Amino acid sequence: MHPEIELKLVTMANINRLRRSRLIRSLSISPAVAKKLYTVYYDTEDHDLRRNDIALRLRRDGKQWVQTIKGGGGATAGLHHRYEWEVPVKEAQPDFTKISDPDLISLFNSANLREKLRPIFTTECSRSTRMLRLPDGEVEFCLDRGRITAGQISVPISEIELELKSGGAVSLFQLALDLLAIVPLRLENRSKAERGYALAAGCESPPCKATPVHLHAEMSLSGAFNAITASCLNQLLSNDPGMLEGRDIEYLHQMRVAVRRQRSVLSIFSPLFLAEFTGIAGELRWLIRQIGTARDWDVFVNETLHRILGVFPQHPGVSRLHAQCEQLRLDHASLARDAVQSKRYTTIMLKLGAWISAEPGMPTAGSSAPPCPATDVPETSLQVFAKKLLSRRHDKLRKYGKKLKRLSSSELHRLRIAVKKQRYAIEFFAGLYASDRPQQYVTWLTNLQDVLGKINDLATMERLLGELPHFENDSAEREARGIVLGWAACLAQEKKRELYRAWRSSNKTDPFW
Repeated sequence: MHPEIELKLVTMANINRLRRSRLIRSLSISPAVAKKLYTVYYDTEDHDLRRNDIALRLRRDGKQWVQTIKGGGGATAGLHHRYEWEVPVKEAQPDFTKISDPDLISLFNSANLREKLRPIFTTECSRSTRMLRLPDGEVEFCLDRGRITAGQISVPISEIELELKSGGAVSLFQLALDLLAIVPLRLENRSKAERGYALAAGCESPPCKATPVHLHAEMSLSGAFNAITASCLNQLLSNDPGMLEGRDIEYLHQMRVAVRRQRSVLSIFSPLFLAEFTGIAGELRWLIRQIGTARDWDVFVNETLHRILGVFPQHPGVSRLHAQCEQLRLDHASLARDAVQSKRYTTIMLKLGAWISAEPGMPTAGSSAPPCPATDVPETSLQVFAKKLLSRRHDKLRKYGKKLKRLSSSELHRLRIAVKKQRYAIEFFAGLYASDRPQQYVTWLTNLQDVLGKINDLATMERLLGELPHFENDSAEREARGIVLGWAACLAQEKKRELYRAWRSSNKTDPFW
């Protein structure tokens, strides 16, 4: 068994440009080796191995078959950490006598698992491999082109794998940034096995919501920052394939949530970082603008206008307004996809990945590298740090509450942001407290955020309508705008009453920290 650490990237560009690039030639310490690989992945019909986070494959490499079992670990920002057991076998059948790990032996001996195994999907690819020497280690550089096949369905493979042989993982990200200057690339958080299982099941992964962050009181502040950032990046990158394929507007929604969470992380931990931290923060502001506008149009068209059209199905102006807004929604969705497929987006992801992969205080190579955690931060326990932060933000919310009924639209917007930041912070640090203690407080914040979000959506409508062309002589169109704005005004008043009721429940919600 040995740990495998590799950065996985995808590109649809002509990868011959990489093979011929001056960068790859200058770093190479071995000639490129080309081979054809054919791989069969085994599991039960119910995918019992996958549920145990295990992948079993047999790969034909030339005339030899190699049995590989991978398990454990995970992926963050395209960086895959796994344990791997690899042995040669005589034929294209699993050989369980080659398994030496006690836990794996126990797994394969349970519930007649061996008898239930069958081929689930296959991969065929042309692979070009060479070794590269970097300033602080060596990397195996692989180019894979081929297909994943399950039954009668197949999808293409076009991947670059950078496997760390020696040195630090941050060097993989710096190399990827250098490669990005040559060809367009995207990070891939999914392994070939994960893509194959999705193909075999006939469905893609559903939109990915934020998962709990596992923190403990003994963790350092920089360690907590890395764990929370990894959670945000996983949520973001797990949703971008679905968003790019236009499968469901919820993928875009979860991407925006992930970016907002990451911006909140930078705000929470800003004392830990050098001045260059503002560069990453600025790039995240750009990203939230690109995908945020598309999400605003999704909500406006699919929620608000959809309900209004249901009430006025025969109104010609409302129907035309809906059609115009739907076209603008599609236009902004296309712009958001362009942003996510851009080099700028990939650069942000690589820099954040490098940031959390670097050793504390270790400078990352290259002028384009992100800042690293400062080493001169006053020693503070994570629990004390969290308590001060949550108390400070709670006091800010209380100040808003004292004048809640007098808040202007802009102040309600700021209150919404303050509520959201406090909710994210509590979700980040919840692992430091007994599991049931934060729940009542989070429920209160969630209710406030939902109502304030609806109020903000209604306030956004007038701005969105301003993007539409005006037809002064079209009375039906003018009337439709009036219907929409009147609907929004009435609903806003109702939501404000809900807000006051939701706030009053705070009297039963004491700080748990």
